[in-house]
Amino acid sequence: MDALLKSSRGFEPGVQLLCQGERAGQVFIVKQGWTFTSCSQPNGTRQIHNVQIPGDVAGLQNLLMPFTLCDLTAITRVEACEIGADCLAEAAATDPELAHFLLWLLACEIAVAGERLIGVGRRTAIERTAHFILELAARLKLAGLETENAFACPMTQHLFGDSLGLTSVHVNRMMRELRTAGLVHHQCGWLRVLDRERLARMAMFDSAYLDYPALAG
Repeated sequence: MDALLKSSRGFEPGVQLLCQGERAGQVFIVKQGWTFTSCSQPNGTRQIHNVQIPGDVAGLQNLLMPFTLCDLTAITRVEACEIGADCLAEAAATDPELAHFLLWLLACEIAVAGERLIGVGRRTAIERTAHFILELAARLKLAGLETENAFACPMTQHLFGDSLGLTSVHVNRMMRELRTAGLVHHQCGWLRVLDRERLARMAMFDSAYLDYPALAG
């Protein structure tokens, strides 16, 4: 793995690192910046599956699938290590800890997808917005990127909307309601959680699905 991670590439905001439907071949480890995975419909609409932060691995499905299932797009300027899916699979075959870690990452992706489904199907707009914010905060805290209940958040309201199945106008309204309630403040690319306990109760949020087994309990 050390050999695989020696080189990295830079990508400007908006650049697609992976394209839906293309032959699978690469996996990306995000070293700096944010990306998102998404699928687009023929009518031009888009659903964001997940957001990747520094330390995340994107394109894990390429280890198993013959073609790329979704787009991978840079939100900010990104520095990422590009690894051949075959090379990563070979490394995992000789390293049980790496194989276990990759399986956990896949399980996490499934869990996050499940939370998105619950959000769209059973949570109100403000509940799913609160849940998504807390999920980002929990992931950034584990990565050491959250400071005093605040974190840099380069996502626009349009990206929030595509993640949550809401319009950008609706996202703006939900952010305003959360701010008025004294729960969240979003300004100038920073998102601050003002009352984590009340926000978690509103969203019915439990971060257990994000915990690595070695950290659980």
